Amino acid sequence: MLRLFILVLLLAGCSCASAQPLPRKGGLPEEKVEGVDIRYGEVKTSKGYRVRTYTSRPRGTQGRLPLAIFIPWLSCDAVENPRNLKDGWSSALRHVMREAGMQVVRIEKPGVGDSEGPDCGDTDLDDDMAAFRAGIRAALADPGADASRVYLIGGSVGGALVPVLARDVKPRALVVSGGFSRTWLEHMLDIERRRLELSGKAPSEVNEAMRAFSGFYDETLNRGLTPAQAIAAHPAWKAFWYDEPTRQYGRPMRYYAQLQALDVEGAWREVSVPTLVLRGGLDWIMGREEAERTVEILRARDPALVTYVVRPSMDHNLAAFADMKQAFAGRGGRADEGAGPVIVEWLRSH
Repeated sequence: MLRLFILVLLLAGCSCASAQPLPRKGGLPEEKVEGVDIRYGEVKTSKGYRVRTYTSRPRGTQGRLPLAIFIPWLSCDAVENPRNLKDGWSSALRHVMREAGMQVVRIEKPGVGDSEGPDCGDTDLDDDMAAFRAGIRAALADPGADASRVYLIGGSVGGALVPVLARDVKPRALVVSGGFSRTWLEHMLDIERRRLELSGKAPSEVNEAMRAFSGFYDETLNRGLTPAQAIAAHPAWKAFWYDEPTRQYGRPMRYYAQLQALDVEGAWREVSVPTLVLRGGLDWIMGREEAERTVEILRARDPALVTYVVRPSMDHNLAAFADMKQAFAGRGGRADEGAGPVIVEWLRSH
């Protein structure tokens, strides 16, 4: 009996320890935005990881506010901005936090920032979606949020995940920028051709590489091979591969196989709420075909559903450049200060 009592005490101690607040990592200060109150929170995902959330309100506001939830990109970059970076998405989100009159929630991915879980370079789309769904549930239950007025905002890959997540949320409206709508394989073939052409490759070199990439992405996205496994089976492809043996853009290849399996077009076909599709005219990462396919699907249901805005000087990351050459090189850009106001004005009108 004594041993059992000690075991119960030990287990209780472990439970108390696990209930400790999610610790701050990296010695960073908490994010501060002028005119905005930001509350750091946490939520546990179905995978068992606690992930960081950030809830902001315009300073001095009272009562329940409309709720805007931001679904971020595929990279392992944090949605938090404690260093006061001036990039395009940071500037746009800060404008939304200050001016939209909403309670804005951002959800960190597992393994990013303070969030628990494996390193982001080892997690996959299922891990991310579990975090987003847990964060959304917590945001809807927050007493400061009006759960009857919910808006989803998606950036980059988040723009493709928003219509999928909308099935669970019943939002009042959607805002997307830089998402894909067709299959991920189609997107990858498009971006590889643009990358090669913008790099100055000769037409014959582009065609040779595209023949290799068409087989490579079929093997990795449809058949589940890692880049190393695909190249081992087809050694001629090695000359064209530029990333890691098991990863691309810092995420494991299974992440992209999971993106390939998503029926994003089918999700857009179910959307029946007003949607802002924002696209950068200098976005070489996500082609115009993706945004225009989203617009086409929505207009087929009801032309009044969609507002399509193209900002000619803006790139994929909401930065402004003089031309496509500079956008591709990432030189001389600055935050497109008009992107945030476009989003805010549209949100306020809906």
